[in-house]
Amino acid sequence: MEDGVAAYRKGDFPAALQLFRQAAALAPEDTTVRFNLGLTEYRLGQYQEARKDFLALRGKPGMNAIAEYHLGLVAARLGQSDRAARHLRSAASGDSARLRELARAALASLGERPETRVPAAYLMAGLGYDDNRNRVAKSVDLPGQDPESAYVDVVGQGMYPLPWKGEYELRATAFSRDYETDDELDQTSLQLGLRRSWRPGAWRLSLSAETESILLRDNSLVQSVGVGLEGVRRIGNSTLRLRYQPAHVEADSNFDYLDGSRQRAMVTQEFNLGGLLWRAGYELEQSAQGDGVQADVVYGQAPLRHGPFVRVSKGLTPRLSADLSASIRRSRYKDDDPLGADRRQDDLVQLGGSLRFQAGRNWGLLLDYRFSDNRSSVNDYDHDRHTVLAGFEWRY
Repeated sequence: MEDGVAAYRKGDFPAALQLFRQAAALAPEDTTVRFNLGLTEYRLGQYQEARKDFLALRGKPGMNAIAEYHLGLVAARLGQSDRAARHLRSAASGDSARLRELARAALASLGERPETRVPAAYLMAGLGYDDNRNRVAKSVDLPGQDPESAYVDVVGQGMYPLPWKGEYELRATAFSRDYETDDELDQTSLQLGLRRSWRPGAWRLSLSAETESILLRDNSLVQSVGVGLEGVRRIGNSTLRLRYQPAHVEADSNFDYLDGSRQRAMVTQEFNLGGLLWRAGYELEQSAQGDGVQADVVYGQAPLRHGPFVRVSKGLTPRLSADLSASIRRSRYKDDDPLGADRRQDDLVQLGGSLRFQAGRNWGLLLDYRFSDNRSSVNDYDHDRHTVLAGFEWRY
């Protein structure tokens, strides 16, 4: 078995399979050998063989939840979505916090939710560096605002299922960024939502009431109230997600040009390909907020923005995972200006990468890097930007 583990860690799965089969012949009741054999068969795409080994582990002391989880993964690979959901729900109700988290993530990729719904929470605190926090050309000198600055980020998220008939849950997200140089671009936000979910046929639908409050540099408040509509369904071995969010926005007098309406829409397809988890889609945002003309250039806070995005995730080791992301976004500002001013148009390319290390049962470390390149028809907004963040993550 030790030789099989060594071969598995080197990525030599055929050799590991042969060694684990020899070990299983010598110790047919050893659950660790049986689990390693099933895991190797799974990695080699031998799903029916893996299913037999994981089924043999159900009911064994300490092995039921992990067997159910891997039976769910096997069923998903075989295109048996209903069977996969049943196994994963069983794993999501087990005693292991790590397995509950993994099972919930796998169920989400199927467009499902665990029947045993439990509160969930996430917290991230980190130190970062931003080389262009003003998001303008570096040749532009803004008085009192150094473009480069360290910052502190704090992010918190929570979900609490309500004990009502049907699937109701409260959701909350809080974010704060505090720059070191001054308070000009500091920001704090709080989002709250009440969501109701149900399943008509193959779709899983959700309707939520949502509100967001943003505290800007001088304690000015921007608030939005809206709804969120989401539809999720499994198509073959992939998951389709559709989301639409209309909202009304109001701001204090210092930012009254932000008053108006806003609509956001997104379509996403999630699938496994080549041992990687892919998430690809398209985003659209349209607002009816303040616009104006300054120095013969149309400016505004509410352009039409749209573009594609892709994110790729892979587990490098049992504790280390990596994400890569890329997106392109075009922003087109208001066209019908009576003064004949030039129309501003931006094309933004964003690239990112992150590493996560699961250091403990509920906590880990995060390293995140982002690069953005904005090409604008207005020279002052033609810029690039780099940010890097090192943080601590905790999940419940």
